[in-house]
Amino acid sequence: MTIPANPIQWTDAQYASFGLIPQVTPHRYHESSLFDEPELIKLLDAHPRRRLQAFTMGEDPTKRDEWSCVDIPDDMDGATMMRAVKSGRLWLNVTHVDTVNERYAELIEAMYQHLGQRCPHLQNPQSAYSTLLISSPGAQVYYHLDAEPNMLWHLRGQKRVWLYPAMDTRFTPQEYLEDIFAGEVDENLPFELSFDEAADEHLLSPGDVASWPHNAPHRIQNIDLNVSLATSYYTPAIYRRQYTQLANRFLLRGLGLKNRSVREDGWVASVKRMTYRVVNKVRPFPRKDRSATYVTDLQIDASSPTGYRKLKESIPASFSQSRHAA
Repeated sequence: MTIPANPIQWTDAQYASFGLIPQVTPHRYHESSLFDEPELIKLLDAHPRRRLQAFTMGEDPTKRDEWSCVDIPDDMDGATMMRAVKSGRLWLNVTHVDTVNERYAELIEAMYQHLGQRCPHLQNPQSAYSTLLISSPGAQVYYHLDAEPNMLWHLRGQKRVWLYPAMDTRFTPQEYLEDIFAGEVDENLPFELSFDEAADEHLLSPGDVASWPHNAPHRIQNIDLNVSLATSYYTPAIYRRQYTQLANRFLLRGLGLKNRSVREDGWVASVKRMTYRVVNKVRPFPRKDRSATYVTDLQIDASSPTGYRKLKESIPASFSQSRHAA
């Protein structure tokens, strides 16, 4: 069995509120053989190295500077990677899984067809980016937000997720939001433990999918070995927000305006977005390629208790853009 029959069966209220409020709803994708360990090992063996990312991190959720990329040796096979993840402190991102592997592409295409039919408020969502996550017991992802709306389909193990209010400057400073859309910074945000008082906290088990409003910050803590599928999508409303934030970043902030409106409807917002697009077409604003900055002195090593070893000198990570430029 590749895809279980009727993998998404929500109530009318759950479909109607999808993407509008934080919620955890059921699914059956975890029953698919695609997520059994032998299939995951085959996926790791076949996946292009430039699309396969590895990271490690500390234990304190307030110390995001302890997040570090980890090189994957060219000759390492999927079974060895899986052993390193099981015993170490690693987070594997199998990125673009829907564009590289036909079976995952079929699953995700069917997923969005279903959501588009049952969630008319999404206005025909289109898949933007999908990542399969394989992560060690105790591994965490720091407090962050994603530029695209996304959701987390949990498949194996248990993890705890905290979901925070969206588009609230108490939790997401405006300049950070603009810079994330512009690619100036990564997705991580300043975090204080007191933020948890405003969070929706959920314990995810296989067969749960967590979803939240667009640009809601969130963080994750694994309890044991975990496998999840993170999917993101675009809609017309998402493009309006994207161009509003880019106009604020590159046009209004450049003019020194401090009170930049995040309003996305009305003629003023429309003119602002159109102005940005015209100016950017005539003279494109510089955009950073953060993948080129993946440099590390760590490399996966299944014989190490941490799942990685320290190298004598730093090198471009196996998934760095500079590693594949030639």
